[in-house]
Amino acid sequence: MYRLIFENDRAILEVNENMSVAELKKLHSKLSKGIEIKKVDTISDEQMKILWCIFKDLGELIGYTKEELREILQNKYCSEKKIEYFSISPNKRNCASKDIATDFISWIIEWSIHQGYNLILHIGKGPNKRLRGAREICPDIQRYTIACLRNKVCAVCGRVEADLHHWDNVNSIGGYEFDDGLKTRFISLCREHHNLFHAIGEKEFENKYHLQGVWLNPTMVMELKKVYSGHFRAFRKENYE
Repeated sequence: MYRLIFENDRAILEVNENMSVAELKKLHSKLSKGIEIKKVDTISDEQMKILWCIFKDLGELIGYTKEELREILQNKYCSEKKIEYFSISPNKRNCASKDIATDFISWIIEWSIHQGYNLILHIGKGPNKRLRGAREICPDIQRYTIACLRNKVCAVCGRVEADLHHWDNVNSIGGYEFDDGLKTRFISLCREHHNLFHAIGEKEFENKYHLQGVWLNPTMVMELKKVYSGHFRAFRKENYE
């Protein structure tokens, strides 16, 4: 393992203390030919910190150490995505790319919602530490909103048994009997935040929570009809088979 550090005007390459003389000579020979500087799109320090916060706080919630949960979720993620195992440290040679790290964070949040865990994280240290919900750390807010819809979870606070809420006024399409799930956007909200939406209006609600309703496709409508009985009355499955 190598680590390049800088002290004053010098660059120092730290190596494992067990490296043999022959290995050191070989490394020195390579370095004497010059060093190529190459930018790589690796996981950021911020992404790494968020992941370790998730593993720590979620692990304490469900009974694992942060390292145990990291291994469980990472193995599950790599298996599901059919990709090679990666490190979440930007200093490791097999570290994740930023895109993989972004997708991994979103995937963990979706997994936690499906498992019924309301993910609340302690972000920061000392006086800067504050609580942040899944909504505030999810890099893909649309994926988060869809995961909440699928699991009847409030997209604002994480409460379960949330309502299906029409983001756009259902009267704009003639009422519920004309609702096929494809003409308005949707979000899942608990009763408290459902009432708040109507009290303060769409724009203020969006600005307050940085959320928007999502558009559904026919496949999603068929899936959500099983979750929210009585909705999507105008949807006809046979039209999309």
